[in-house]
Amino acid sequence: MAFYEWQGNELLLKIHVQTRAKEDSVVGLHGERLKLRVNAPPIDNKANQHIINFLANEFSVKQSDIKLISGQKHRDKQLIIKHAEHLPGWFNVLSDSVSD
Repeated sequence: MAFYEWQGNELLLKIHVQTRAKEDSVVGLHGERLKLRVNAPPIDNKANQHIINFLANEFSVKQSDIKLISGQKHRDKQLIIKHAEHLPGWFNVLSDSVSD
């Protein structure tokens, strides 16, 4: 099982989030999830919106192309990314390490 799954042309991304970090970054893998550090508090949906904004920039999509489908109030989340045609370098590196 990998941290992502293609569902047609949509990308299901499974993440584990650390909030209130110094900076936004992709850390690597946390079990079978992608570990993200975000500089946002887990209050009033701020971290979730921050994650969507971060991933929209990373995948070069609009924020409206990303939907949080589970984990609204948890560290473990699942998101769907529509039109994920541009894959960031870290995605290719991590997906290669999973498939080896």
